[in-house]
Parts: sequence; C-alpha cells; structure tokens
Amino acid sequence: MHSRVSRLVSVIGGLSISVSSAVAFGQVPPPPRPGAMVAPIETPEPAPAPTLVETPAPVVAAPDPAPAVTPFASPVAAPKAGVGPLKIDDGNGNSIRFGFLLQPQYQAANSSNPALDKYTQNLYLKRTRILVGGTLFGDLEYFLDTDYPNLFLASNTAAADATPNFAKNTPGMNVQDAFVTYRAIGDMLKVDAGYMLPAMGHNALQGAATLFGWDYYAYSFQHGNRFGSAGNPIGRDAGVQLRGLVLDGHLEYRAGLFQGKRDNQSATEVAARNFFRATARVQVNLLDAEPGYFYAGTYLGKKQILSLGASFDIQDNYKYFAVDGFADLPVGPGVVTAQINLARWDGGTFIPTFNKQTALMGEAGYTLADLNLSPIVRVEKLWTLAGTNDELRLAGGLAYWHHGHNSNLKAFFTHVKNDLATTQAYNQINLQWQVYYY
Repeated sequence: MHSRVSRLVSVIGGLSISVSSAVAFGQVPPPPRPGAMVAPIETPEPAPAPTLVETPAPVVAAPDPAPAVTPFASPVAAPKAGVGPLKIDDGNGNSIRFGFLLQPQYQAANSSNPALDKYTQNLYLKRTRILVGGTLFGDLEYFLDTDYPNLFLASNTAAADATPNFAKNTPGMNVQDAFVTYRAIGDMLKVDAGYMLPAMGHNALQGAATLFGWDYYAYSFQHGNRFGSAGNPIGRDAGVQLRGLVLDGHLEYRAGLFQGKRDNQSATEVAARNFFRATARVQVNLLDAEPGYFYAGTYLGKKQILSLGASFDIQDNYKYFAVDGFADLPVGPGVVTAQINLARWDGGTFIPTFNKQTALMGEAGYTLADLNLSPIVRVEKLWTLAGTNDELRLAGGLAYWHHGHNSNLKAFFTHVKNDLATTQAYNQINLQWQVYYY
C-alpha cells in the first residue's frame, strides 16, 4: 500500500512539473525593446493563421523606452494593462498594427494688427492621424501615417489684399509619413527609404505624439515649404537615408539624400537635372540612447537622456546648420526635462526668398511624479538678416500626464513680439487634450 501511494505521489509530481513547464514555455514574451518596430512573437511552432495579439502600447512616433537605471519613486502614470494596440502577427516575422492620434484643441489669440481688437476663438482638431506599422520577413519595418491637420480651424481663405473671408479649414487627408526600414545590421545599420523627416535638429525629429510642450518649436520647420512643394510638407521630404547606433549606443548617425528643390526646365535643358539635397546628423548619447526613428520630447522618467547633437542640410548653395542639447533625467521625486536648439538657414541664390535667419529655441520643465504634472517654460528667438523682422516668443504652461503620452492635457499661454513697425505684440492661449493609441 505504501509503495502504491509513493508511486501515485511521484506521478502527480511529474505531471505538475510538466504542466508548469508547458505553461512557462507557452507564455507570451515580454514587450519588445522600445524604439524599434514590434518584432514577431516567437512561439514553439509557427501559428497556422494570423492571430490577434494585444501588447502594451509601445511608442513608435517616439520610443517608449526601458525603465531608467535610477527611476524616481513614483513613475508617471503609464497606460493601463490591456490597452495596447491591435496587432496581427503570423509568427513568421510578418506583422501589422494600427493606431491613431487625436488632439482636440481650444485656441484664443488676439491680432498682431493694431487696428484689430478682441480675441479670435476656435475649437478644432490640431492633428487627426491614422497610424499603421509593422514588420516583414523579420528584417523589414514599415510605418505609414496620415493627417488631417487643423481640422475646422477658422482661417482666411481670401487672396492677398482681398477682403478677408474666414472659413473653417477642411484641408483633406494627407500622407504625413510613409517609409520602409531595412535592418541591415540590427541597430548599427538601418536603411530608410520613403517620405520622412530628414536629419535635422532634435526637435525637428521628434514625434508629434511625444512632445513635451503642446507643439513643436515655432521655428523648427522654417525650411518646411522652401523646396517647391505644392503644399507644406512640415519638414518631410522623399529620399533614402542610412542611420544607426554605434559605440554601444553612445553615438548615433544619420545621413541621407532627398529630393529637395528640383530645377526648372530651361530652353535647352530638362527640368530636375540638379543634384539632390544632402542631410546628416550625429548625436552623442552620454547615457541612454534614442534608438527609434522619432525622438521624444520627454520619456517621463523611463530613460536617462543626456545628449548633444549637430546637423547640416545642404543643396547647391542653400545651407542649414544646427546644434542641440537634450536632458531628460529622473531627479528627486520627478523628472527634469530641458532642451535647446540653435539653427541657422541661408537660402543663398538657390532659394533667394529664403533670407538668412537664426533661431534659438529652448524649453524646460519638471515633472512631479506623484501629481503627473509638469510646469513648462519656453523661450524662442528669431533673428533675421535685416533685423527688422526679428521675433521673440515667451510661453509657459502645464501638462497633466493622465496616462503618459497616451492621454494628457496641456494648457499654454504664449506672448509674441515682432519688431516690424506695423505690428503689435499679441497673445495666444492653447488648451489641448491628446489621445494616442499605437
């Protein structure tokens, strides 16, 4: 009897171990290292058909990074479990996922025209984006997003010098980004091709969903529509680029060729005969790296960032140079975030309407972890060639990170003073709610 009981106990024990091992082997792996496209989920055997998988929401427009080495005591609220993006993965290196970005906004502003009194007021959508991304064959990544910018913002639709005619803006859906990335040697060498942000200053490479303030710096995209586009591409261009991280992630490089401005046809020569636009950037990461295509304006304590960057952009005798510094560090009961960008443009004879100008742009704030609240200040100064159109922007506001970058509220006040003799200083108020799912 004793022998049979012993054998029975042995069998039950063996079954328990086998079941535990099987359960452990079949667990969904942890989320991928943020900053790259989501890799395929590995299972013992490839699934016969695509399966729906929910993962915690990684930030692709700007990476949702790993925890910092010395995180503050109470991190900023992250998205709750179970709200990750919808992902379809066939288990063989092919996946697709979907998301969106909405930024409902209230804006009030008075006029720079001293003859006009009172404030304009608008309720509109700053950004309305549909996001699609994924992987192919295990070594390709792709990303596509659309935008319906400033939806229903009242704007003057009349021609120059005509009687103003304000109508609600319905610009239509645009392709905002569309590019493919080949991971030739992991994070050390990637090849991007498509429609994207060229290598410029740090703020001009950030994702719109992971900004620290309510919007980009006012002068980050001064070059935006200087290369002959039918509409303003907001800094984007079509081309091919190499980028990567070397020296254990402490040095990032980006270098590419883009369409830029194409020459007009002459009496004897075809159009678009000139060489392309060339851009490049290097960034020294003293602490954590920023491996994604898009940088973030803040990582909300999940990374320790201290970086210095330099960029250039040239075509013919058009020139752009920029330097920047970025700090996003857990300090005490919260996170210190500060960024400064210095950029200079000169259109030369290639873009004669783009006069020499220099912009100094900076912001700083502190995120109180227990309150999920960030007081933020911003200073921006633009110097022009003649000095008669210089501009100063002073701004301050609060960001409430209810669910980090996935859902937050921002309120900002901006004072703008231009040196043009025919203008007056004016103020602008922005209240924005962001909902981001990707």
